[in-house]
Amino acid sequence: MRGPGRARWLTPDQQIRLVAVASLVTGAARLLAENPGTAITTGELSRMRALLDHAIA
Repeated sequence: MRGPGRARWLTPDQQIRLVAVASLVTGAARLLAENPGTAITTGELSRMRALLDHAIA
């Protein structure tokens, strides 16, 4: 089955968390690739890690 109903084995909360984790991991990789020094020194990477920790908790 294709479409919105194919992930019925995940609850709506789990689906949201899965999308959040995928988005954060992609965003962190992009942030580090584009400007690693700034990402680390401004705390952006730390904030993304905190969001990731919250999403998987």
